[in-house]
Amino acid sequence: MKQLLNPLLVMMLMLSQAACTSININESHFIKPDKSIDVLKLKEIDSTAQIEPVTITTSDGTMLRGTFVTVANAKATVLYFGGNQFRLSIAAGEPAAILLPLQTNILMVDHRGYGQSGGTLTIANLKQDALTIFDFAKQQSSISNKPVILHGHSLGSMVASYVASQRPVDALVLEGSVTNVQQMIATQIPWYAKPFVKVNYSDELTSIDNLKILQKYTSPLLIITGDKDTQTPKSMAESLYQNAASKHKQLYIAQGKHHGNALEGTELKQHYQVLLTQLMPEKL
Repeated sequence: MKQLLNPLLVMMLMLSQAACTSININESHFIKPDKSIDVLKLKEIDSTAQIEPVTITTSDGTMLRGTFVTVANAKATVLYFGGNQFRLSIAAGEPAAILLPLQTNILMVDHRGYGQSGGTLTIANLKQDALTIFDFAKQQSSISNKPVILHGHSLGSMVASYVASQRPVDALVLEGSVTNVQQMIATQIPWYAKPFVKVNYSDELTSIDNLKILQKYTSPLLIITGDKDTQTPKSMAESLYQNAASKHKQLYIAQGKHHGNALEGTELKQHYQVLLTQLMPEKL
């Protein structure tokens, strides 16, 4: 029912704002197929692709489950942290198919409490789990000599930047990222309502600040956003880019893309390739 109501609400909103507007409705507004990892499709992209299920045990005994995609002669390993509600069984296929042609390994793990991972999600254990995942990846002998790229989307961008502030990472990719929670909420409140709204934030949320982290982060950086993104407007990506200390930074604003599909931008590959060339040459 929830999936059916969402497009109907969108239509009602559009009609309320434009009395003489034509709206095209098709089955894609109602049918949302899962986009899980398909080994056959990945092998069409790279015949050497191998998929291995992984289980990572955290310090409190929680079991985190994910998928590790490897290719021969990989240039780097991407740790992909998905956004809120991201589950490998539903959405992992798309980023895997987009990143694999770059000749990278890809490790994706369900956040605790999501998908196949156990436990209950909080900001604190989300951060700790991310460190555990990073440490797990660095311990894998098959990729121990490869650069590690942290790629976080939306909520995952907060996780990726946190790891970058705690561990020596080779590169960082922030997609659909916020500067901090306060600024994100401020963009969602209409200007005429702001004098009448007071927002109180918990300490856990105020501790999330990508802006402050990037002011100290100096390794290669790629910031990605869609120019139609209304959840994390491109102004946030521009602010992150302007304040980033890295001398090897890129800002890619994907034209016509929204919060969930910026990776489909036509120039994504060339920006990622630049990022790969910025890594230590002897590792590539």
